[in-house]
Amino acid sequence: MNRNKTTVRAIGFVTAVTLVAKLLGVIREALQANVFGTTLQFDLYSTAYNHTIYLFTTLAYALCVAAVPIITKKLAEGRRAAEEVSGNLISVSLILSLLICAAGLLLFQFAPVARWLGTEGEDGAKLLRYLRICLMTLPFIVLIYLLVAVFQSMGHYSLQGSLSLPYNLALILFLAFFASGDRIEAYVLAVCLAWLLQLAMIMPCAWKERYRLRPSLRLRDPDLRLFGRTALVTLFTTSIFLWCYLADTNAVSDMGSGAVSGFYYADKLFTPVSTTLIYSISIVLFPKFNQEYTRASETQYKSYVGSTLGNTLFVILPFSGLFSAFSLPMIRVLFQRGSFDANSTAITAGIFSMYALGMAGFCVLDLINKAYYTMRKTLAPLLINGAVLLLNLILNLLLAGRGEPGLIALATALSLTLGGLLAMFCFFRGARKALELPSLLKELFSAAVMGVLAWLCASALSRLEQGILPVLAEYLLLGAAGIGLYALLCWLLGDREKLRGLLSQLRKGRK
Repeated sequence: MNRNKTTVRAIGFVTAVTLVAKLLGVIREALQANVFGTTLQFDLYSTAYNHTIYLFTTLAYALCVAAVPIITKKLAEGRRAAEEVSGNLISVSLILSLLICAAGLLLFQFAPVARWLGTEGEDGAKLLRYLRICLMTLPFIVLIYLLVAVFQSMGHYSLQGSLSLPYNLALILFLAFFASGDRIEAYVLAVCLAWLLQLAMIMPCAWKERYRLRPSLRLRDPDLRLFGRTALVTLFTTSIFLWCYLADTNAVSDMGSGAVSGFYYADKLFTPVSTTLIYSISIVLFPKFNQEYTRASETQYKSYVGSTLGNTLFVILPFSGLFSAFSLPMIRVLFQRGSFDANSTAITAGIFSMYALGMAGFCVLDLINKAYYTMRKTLAPLLINGAVLLLNLILNLLLAGRGEPGLIALATALSLTLGGLLAMFCFFRGARKALELPSLLKELFSAAVMGVLAWLCASALSRLEQGILPVLAEYLLLGAAGIGLYALLCWLLGDREKLRGLLSQLRKGRK
């Protein structure tokens, strides 16, 4: 019981820190939309960013996830063993990242990369400059995330969520005081330099833990082979939404102006909204999965995973419904200014609304992926996530002809949801009592009723001409009322244990 209370408090703290960082990220994106809009020059920046830094962070996060169970296991043997294995993982990863940088520079020099990405001439030359600048961030991003893995294993759960605080603050200041529509290259440099601030955020943890980096190149180390194998699988499975997002943008490329940009801004809102909840929970639970697995039977471990998954979905489901219902006012308040007009708002809101419906499936996939990694099983999550991407591609082909960007986003939401159901079936097969399906169905029904009522209220209010502050006040009150309705419905349906536990934690948090 005490262990569960500690876990809940840790998740709450990590969520709070991550929420602040993500809110700053949303402010940064809003300023970015106001300064650069949806111009061709911004398209060049977003293309360079998506094909370098976006992919690098995905790769580095996969390395982080792969490193945590290895370092956690070594910590049980002793501090020096953990430092030695982390030093080997970091050394090999940094060398590989430097080799990738060198290969990338050669590719940009001798291959028609700009043409492959749809640009030529002066714009193609600009794109190559942006790509070269962004490419240099790879070694720093890899080092940052592997150090995060080290200190997460030591209990610094909030580190990953707090990393982007100085990064976002620096870029907000740049956008507010130094940026202009014709200074895209300066912004590219600012984005890359801001990554160094994330590295600086790790230093206090290293000092507190008196961590000593012990570089080595033990290429035949079994832990290194396990790390590489897990990282390759994790690169695909933990970034399933990224691959679906890239498939979506390709599917809407012929739907006219605004469609691709709508997906870009919807992603930049959905990603922080979803990861604030989902990754804050998984950051705390992943090391605890490893600890639980080492001291419990497989049946007990699956029961622990089922309990944490049920508690997580209890929180995720109502937020999924609210974000979907309130998509239009959210996009309007955050982005509709400057060159981001009402039509852009409508397109982006339709996409974000559909993405929000896939939050629960996204959450299930993320947690069960990590539960499988703890068991040293990589084939099952690889096949499940492969099925998600394949289904998304098939649905995109079937729906692209309708010319509705929102339907393409709905295809992703359906793929994630069905993938989550498949993941639960595969993981809990043979241990069905580990997951409380009746409770989940009651919560799903309650969230659906609340979401429909919230959508009806939002549709009525959207017809009124109001300023930003009244809109914010109204929707905050509506959101609070929606959460209250969800809790009441769960209570009336007999799903009370989770409510009691949540209320108990809230009371203790106030003391």
